[in-house]
Amino acid sequence: MKTLQSVPMPFTTGAEACATASDAFFLEQYQAGSPEVLAATALCGRCPLVRPCLIWALDNPTLAYDGIWGATTPPQRRELRLGLLRRLGREGTARALRAEYEKTRAGMARLPRAA
Repeated sequence: MKTLQSVPMPFTTGAEACATASDAFFLEQYQAGSPEVLAATALCGRCPLVRPCLIWALDNPTLAYDGIWGATTPPQRRELRLGLLRRLGREGTARALRAEYEKTRAGMARLPRAA
């Protein structure tokens, strides 16, 4: 059985909020509704890479176990990923995330192609 490779991390320019204020995205706690979480997810949500970043984080949970990625907290991503796994299974989830990444990539010139 062939194992699907994970989607690549989106290219960044270094000007994104997560690159310029990274401390704001890696918090001690991710309590829903806290001022820190709201500020970080709002900053992240305005980034043009929010969608591919979320797809990458969902496809790479061991690499994105901490921090705000794709305007989501670690508990939110765990819940999203578990829902996908329950509905689609492991391989179905991998295929769905790769397909979503490629759809997003088609509209964004600077995203690398999923291998």
